[in-house]
Amino acid sequence: MQKPTNLKAGDKFRVIERYNGLKLGEIISLERDDGTENPYFWNADKSDCHSMYFSKLEPYAKTVRDAQVGDIVVDNSGHERMVLERWHNSVLLSASDNFRNAYDTYTFYELEEDYTLKAESEVKQTVLTMAQIAEKFGVDVSKLKIAKE
Repeated sequence: MQKPTNLKAGDKFRVIERYNGLKLGEIISLERDDGTENPYFWNADKSDCHSMYFSKLEPYAKTVRDAQVGDIVVDNSGHERMVLERWHNSVLLSASDNFRNAYDTYTFYELEEDYTLKAESEVKQTVLTMAQIAEKFGVDVSKLKIAKE
């Protein structure tokens, strides 16, 4: 594979040719894009970094089985749930469209049958500056304090 464009730390790849201590089939994540053809990648448990050529990798697409705490999954009806906990063989999902309340536990098999992983590009994030928040609420920015839930 050629070096992808728009790389970011954490992008995942599968090793298709053993090299530099990495095993065939291992899933690795980009440590950072240093502009070279063989940047450093974290191994699965992030205990070690290895330099690797993109020609020895293939893109790794995250599936619903890879869902981590905080990921959003969508059921066949379009309802969204958040992964609240993840264990070895199952996950705890939130209530439909209410990410604060727990709903039910699913095995990975059940999860694959009924849910898809919401793409990161679909997850909307709103980024505001302190000045924008102060203006919205009509307060002096120097007197603004934002508490984390």
